[in-house]
Amino acid sequence: MIGCAGKRVEAQKVPYWKGRFPVMVVAHRGFSGAAPENTLAAFRKAIAIGSDMIELDIHFSKDRKIVVIHDETLERTTDGTGKVVEHTLRDLKKLDAGSRFAADFAGERIPTLEEVLDLAQGRVLVNIEIKNPTHGQYSISDLADRALEAVKRARLLERVVFSSFNPAALEWIQQKEPQAKVAFLYHREWNSLYELPKGKDWPVLNLRNAYLTREKIAKIRKEGIIVNVYTVNTEEELEQFVRWGVDGIITNYPDRLIRILKAIPP
Repeated sequence: MIGCAGKRVEAQKVPYWKGRFPVMVVAHRGFSGAAPENTLAAFRKAIAIGSDMIELDIHFSKDRKIVVIHDETLERTTDGTGKVVEHTLRDLKKLDAGSRFAADFAGERIPTLEEVLDLAQGRVLVNIEIKNPTHGQYSISDLADRALEAVKRARLLERVVFSSFNPAALEWIQQKEPQAKVAFLYHREWNSLYELPKGKDWPVLNLRNAYLTREKIAKIRKEGIIVNVYTVNTEEELEQFVRWGVDGIITNYPDRLIRILKAIPP
């Protein structure tokens, strides 16, 4: 890998975790099938049912606070308008991030990364997806740097994996902290690992379900790479990827995956 200062950084095989089951249960934006995505309510529900890991997305606010929300804009998940980066944390905290999902969640707020890390302490692993900014108001390396600082302040480095579709964010983190766990996200069709940016250089790959086969999974794991699949929600497809031998499944319905895994004979 080429680091942020242009110096080559060798990818390290930092030890990864094992979940309670043969396949790690990763709650996508929390238990987002049962609560508003990327809210404390969704993360609490994911923890309560026994998810191994919660996955979340981060952006900067106008005053450079890290907030947990998927989109660059507010309209889809809140009663706000405009870009996240155009609003201060104080203003973002006034928004309703729950009512668009269901009236029962009215008043749910956009959490900060620190709030989610505090909730996760001693309870659940965390996958922090570093979103790629398209507005040009800050760089992805700035966001990655601040996220790494927040995780280290919370003393959760050993309980967090950083993921991104942008290799630069992960390279930055690995140069700054070689013991950090990173996972490269890839959403396009592929036939060989050589088609992925630095494909064999990543210790963990989070890959789109539409382009994964049993054969591809076997080849990836033969290289010693952890393979997680996203976003898998139907029981039929969850069962399929369990049979195919992925290491982890990222799902909006962790309860379904847990039920399937519990039914597997010991």
